[in-house]
Amino acid sequence: MEYKLLALDIDGTVLNSRSTLTPRTKAAILRAIQGGVRVVLATGRRLTNTLPLANILGLTELVVVHNGVVVYDPALGQSIYQGGVDLALAQEIVDKLDSVSMNYVVYTGESAGERVVAPLGSWRAPEDLLTYYLGEKAQFVDKIKLDSPPIRISLIDRAAKVDRFFDELAKNYDGGQIHHMLFGTERNIWRGIEIIPADCNKGTGLRFVAERLGIDASEVVAIGDNINDLEMIRWAGQGVAMANGSELLKTQAKRIAPSNDHDGVAQIIEELLL
Repeated sequence: MEYKLLALDIDGTVLNSRSTLTPRTKAAILRAIQGGVRVVLATGRRLTNTLPLANILGLTELVVVHNGVVVYDPALGQSIYQGGVDLALAQEIVDKLDSVSMNYVVYTGESAGERVVAPLGSWRAPEDLLTYYLGEKAQFVDKIKLDSPPIRISLIDRAAKVDRFFDELAKNYDGGQIHHMLFGTERNIWRGIEIIPADCNKGTGLRFVAERLGIDASEVVAIGDNINDLEMIRWAGQGVAMANGSELLKTQAKRIAPSNDHDGVAQIIEELLL
């Protein structure tokens, strides 16, 4: 089978456990590009945390960010697809977060430049998490009043508090809009929830890209490591899970790659695409 499109998750997949791009993996990706394969990053990261890696790899293809809610075109310098959480529902959730004093941020969109807003004086999480979520693009406001559907709402707080709120969301709202995530080395203390549109995931984002390029699902290789890669892995003709990845993901994949600390992405590229 001749594969024409390679979709790559970033964290836990392209990058090793030290968040490093190894020479072998970089070389394999570059060789695939030189051989005519279209290479697309598909990540849960925000755009500003994704473009540096795309630039290092010299990628010019569309980029899938925010777990498929946004597809960005580097050539145009703007989003060509952007989903959004229902406006009324999003405002209701924001108001609830305010009422229980939780740390949260709202990603309002990427089309006209990324903007992240947070309630003034609300952030009580560690500084490194503040930097990760807000960076230099944060806009603090006294009260968040949404005027358009946001692409994502993310919150992080003490694990027990977040778990209670997650249960409430699952009970009272559409569970398909919620992604529950654990963060870094503080996973026993801090936990996060991500709320995105129910009809968006990496699979829908990748399908959008493939259709734009005139490439069939059977001609796509997708590699990932976590639950947010599930739809992408299922959709692609050759869905690959990393050995270091989620056990559920591995049961759905057609192939298991070596771990990200053993250049698993490079080995799959060398086997299937070179």
